[in-house]
Amino acid sequence: MRIVSGILAAGLAAGLSTAAMADGWYVGADTGLNLVPSEKFKDDVDGKFKLKNDQGFGLLGEAGYAFGQYRVEGELGWRYNSSNRLDNKSATGNQQAYDLFVNGLYDFKTGTAFTPFVGAGIGGVDLIAGKISNGTDTVKNNDFAFAYQGIAGVSYALTQNLDLKADYRYLRTLDATYKIEEDGSKPKAPYDAHSVMVGFTYKFGAPAAAPAMAPAAAPMPAPAPAKATQAVIAKSYLVFFDFDKSNITPEAQKIIEQAASNAKSSKATSIALTGHTDAAGSEKYNMALSLRRATAVKAELVKLGIPENEISVVGKGKSDPLVATKDGVREPQNRRVQILLP
Repeated sequence: MRIVSGILAAGLAAGLSTAAMADGWYVGADTGLNLVPSEKFKDDVDGKFKLKNDQGFGLLGEAGYAFGQYRVEGELGWRYNSSNRLDNKSATGNQQAYDLFVNGLYDFKTGTAFTPFVGAGIGGVDLIAGKISNGTDTVKNNDFAFAYQGIAGVSYALTQNLDLKADYRYLRTLDATYKIEEDGSKPKAPYDAHSVMVGFTYKFGAPAAAPAMAPAAAPMPAPAPAKATQAVIAKSYLVFFDFDKSNITPEAQKIIEQAASNAKSSKATSIALTGHTDAAGSEKYNMALSLRRATAVKAELVKLGIPENEISVVGKGKSDPLVATKDGVREPQNRRVQILLP
C-alpha cells in the first residue's frame, strides 16, 4: 500500500505542476476540529468491538486551479485523535490519519464577497494506530485505505487574491486492517471523520488591482493658424472600483477632479456617465451595482461644481466589458465608470 500511496502522490504532483500554468492557480491551508465516531471492528477471533476517540484536530493543505465556477485541487491532510475507550474499557493511545485526495468543487457566485461552495473528493488515507491499549488488548495499525469525502463551505474575499474560508468535510475509508498484539488477530473497520475547518486561500492567477487609468487623450488636432497654441482637452476618462464596491478611491477622485476641471474649461453642458461591473455575480445584481457606481461619480462631480442637470447616468452591468472574460471572472479593469465629455 505504501507503493500505491507513492504512485498516487507522484501522479498528483505531476498533475498540479501542469495546473500551475493555467489561470486560476491557487493554494490553501486549513485547520480545525476533527471528530471520529466510534469505530466498529469485526474479526473471527474477538468478534465485534468498538474504539472510541476524543475530539481531535486536523491540518490540511490544498493546491489547484479554478476555471469559471469550477475548481480541481489536490489535498494533503493530517488528522489526530487520542483514544478514549476500547471494547468498553478505558484506553490510551492515539490514531492518526494522513490523507491524499483529488477534489472537485463548484463555487456559487453571489455577486458579493461571499462565495458558497460544495465538492467531493476521492483518494486514500494512511491510518496509523499508536498502540491503543485498554490493559487487556493492544491495537496497532499502519494501513492505507481508499477513501472518499464530501465538502461544503463558504469563502469570503478579503482582497483580490486572498480569501478567508470555513468548511465542513465528511471523510470515510473502506475497511482498514488492524492488528491485536496479544493474539495476532486482524480486525477490520472503516475510518470516518467529521471535520470543521477554517483557513485561507491564496489565488496566484487573480488579477492585481488595476490602478486608476490616466484620461485618454484625444488625437492631436492639426495646428491652428493662430500663433498661440491651443490646449488639447481629454474627452474620455475611466474611474475604477474595488470588487463589489461603489465608493470612490483616492486614485479615482483625482480622475474625477481632472474631468470636472476640463469640463468647466471646455464649457461642457452635457456629461455622460456609464457604469460597468466585472463578470462575477448575476445580471440583476451587477446592473444595480453599475448604476450605484455611476451615481457615486455623479455625486462627486456635483460637489466639484458641475450642474446636476448636465450629467446623465447609465448602468450596463456586466454586458459591456473592457476586457473580455468568462462569466464569473473578477477582472479589475471591468469595474469602472466612463466619464464622457462632449
